[in-house]
Amino acid sequence: MVISMPLPMKAYFAMSYGGPDKSITGDLPDPVPGKNQILVEVKAASINPVDYKVKRGDLKFLTGKKFPKIVGSDFAGVVRTLGEGVTRFVPGDRVYGSLSVIFGKQGALATLVAADIAAVSKIPEGLTYSEAAALPVAALTALNGLRRCRVTAGTRVLINGTSGGVGHFAVQIARAWRADVTATCSPKNAEFVARLGAARVIGYDHASIAGITEKFDALLDAYGSMPMGHITKVLNRGGVYASTLPSPVRLLLYLPMRLIYGITLTSANMRALPSDFDELEALVSDGRVTPVIECPFNFDSVRSAFALAESGGFRGKIVVNIP
Repeated sequence: MVISMPLPMKAYFAMSYGGPDKSITGDLPDPVPGKNQILVEVKAASINPVDYKVKRGDLKFLTGKKFPKIVGSDFAGVVRTLGEGVTRFVPGDRVYGSLSVIFGKQGALATLVAADIAAVSKIPEGLTYSEAAALPVAALTALNGLRRCRVTAGTRVLINGTSGGVGHFAVQIARAWRADVTATCSPKNAEFVARLGAARVIGYDHASIAGITEKFDALLDAYGSMPMGHITKVLNRGGVYASTLPSPVRLLLYLPMRLIYGITLTSANMRALPSDFDELEALVSDGRVTPVIECPFNFDSVRSAFALAESGGFRGKIVVNIP
């Protein structure tokens, strides 16, 4: 009798911080789920800016010196086994979620991951693994960023940088909340962003933003680096600016901006509470939010996926399908 042995886990991992030549695809030991964790057989993973920044070593003060280092945050797949204390999942469940790679923890670009259940949810009916993998970091960041901008029905919101991951979700969510959405993007993506639900689309270059004459109640900076002069020009007194890339310098400006201009500065960070997953899944299930995947890749093309992620020029999310 021939006994079939399980294949070793394949993963895309960095041997040291640096460029593409420092990362390879190879075999590594299978992860073992700990308390309140599940072992997931990964079917798809998506790439976010934080992933290539980790790989390059931009965040080494958080990600540590332990190698090999599997990168990637977002994943979708099938529950294989349960760790101690897990009751809300069973083997065979289709799930999606995100992993934190700080302090040497494993990332998502592997055939198996051990995931904390706090950042995992069941995939809504009708959603593919690729679509589910596109959601967690970008969509939950957009959701919380808009919430921190106090966007509700009728809010006049400007979203800066709307053709990429966070931005394309932010436009759809704001529109679903019946906000009045103005979006910035490159001219080639204007029609795409308008289809997502923006009432007005303008260029994201200096001249286009400097030419804005109207005022907004909220500004979500998905690109992350709008100059302070533009921010004070376009926001109403009492308005809120949220950035996906908050800097220490901008945090120091919090009080002066409140006192002089009446503007609140805050961050648009990812939040992954059960209520956040519930709200996102409701938007996705009724068709008000749809992940756009213009650039799917196979697992043997991960290096090309990272090259595109760093160079930009794509719409929506980059997803890697894992056999």
